Amino acid sequence: MRTLVLLIGASLAAACTGTIGGGGGGEDGADAAGAATLAIVTPAEGSVFARESLSALGALVAEVPVAIEKVGPIARIDVFSNDALSGEGDQVVAVIAQDGPAAIRVVGYDADGAVIAEASVGVVVQAPEVDDCYGWLDRYQLDYELGPNNEGVDQPVTVTTPINGMVYRYYYNEDPRSKFFMHCELAHALAKAAPIMRERDVVEVLDIGVYNYRCIGGEGVPPDCPNGISQHAYAKGIDIAGFTTSDDEFFSVNDDWVIDGDGESTCGAATEGPKDAFLHEIICTMKAQGVWNIALTPNYNGTHRNHFHVDVKTGSDFIENEAGDELTIPTAPASACGIH
Repeated sequence: MRTLVLLIGASLAAACTGTIGGGGGGEDGADAAGAATLAIVTPAEGSVFARESLSALGALVAEVPVAIEKVGPIARIDVFSNDALSGEGDQVVAVIAQDGPAAIRVVGYDADGAVIAEASVGVVVQAPEVDDCYGWLDRYQLDYELGPNNEGVDQPVTVTTPINGMVYRYYYNEDPRSKFFMHCELAHALAKAAPIMRERDVVEVLDIGVYNYRCIGGEGVPPDCPNGISQHAYAKGIDIAGFTTSDDEFFSVNDDWVIDGDGESTCGAATEGPKDAFLHEIICTMKAQGVWNIALTPNYNGTHRNHFHVDVKTGSDFIENEAGDELTIPTAPASACGIH
C-alpha cells in the first residue's frame, strides 16, 4: 500500500461515482471499450477519523485508507485534495493534518490522458481525545518528567530535548539544551510548532529563555504587577532569537527581520530579501495554525528587536503591529531576556 500525504481543505464533496464518455476519442476511448467508472469503496461518506498518528515530521495526523474500484479503460488514477494533486493509485492512505471537513476526489484518465471518470467522498477529521494537557505530550511521544514545583507554574514539566525532533539552544550557550523546564501547555505548543519548523528545514532553535517569575516590564513583584504578570512567570512563554537550518544557515530575528512600515500588518506586509521573508512566513504560519495565542515580533516595539516572544496566554489572539489594552508594554530598553 502506498502512503500519500494529503493536506486536505475544508469543503465536503458528495460521495459519487462518475462516468465520462468519449475518452481520448475514436476506437480506443470509453465508447469502444465500455463505460469507464470509478468508485471510492472506502472511506464511506461522512466517516470520522481522529488524528492519532505521528507523521514523519512530527505532526499529529489522521490516517485514512482509500480504496478505489475502477471499471473500463482507465490507465491512470490521480488522487486530489480539493483541486491540488496529491498522488496516484487505487490503494492509498490519505494522511490528513487539519481538523474539520475534508474532501477526497479521484480522477481516472485513459491512455491518451483524457478524463473519463471521477469520484469523490467527504470525511471529517477531529482531534484525538486526551484527558488533560499531559495527554497531549503523550500523543506527541515527548519524553518528560513532572516538576519541579516552581512558583507560578501550576503544571510544571521538564522536557528532554529534542522536543518532537527539534533542538533548542540557549542564547549564551554553545551546546544545545538537554532538559527544558516549562508549563505543560508550552510543551504542547512546542510539539505543535516542531513539524512547521522541520518542514522548513529548521534543525535548531536559538532561545532566550522560558521561566522567569516576574512582572511585565520588570516593575513590581508578582502578584503585585502594575502592567500584569509576565507569561514567563507561568513558564507559558518562550523568547526565540533565531533558527538554524540543516545547511548551517542562521536566520536572526535581530539581524534579518526588516521592521514593517506603520500601518502594515505583520503577516500582510511585503518582505525584503529571503531571510526576512523566511522569518515572517514561519512566525505567521505558526500563529495562523494555532500554535501561539500571542506572537510579538520586532514590529511590536524596541524591546522585541532581538526576538519573537510567543506564548499560550488563555483567551488571547494577537500578532498585530500595535499593543492592545491587555498588553500595554513600556518601550524602555530591556535585557536579552525580553520583557514578557
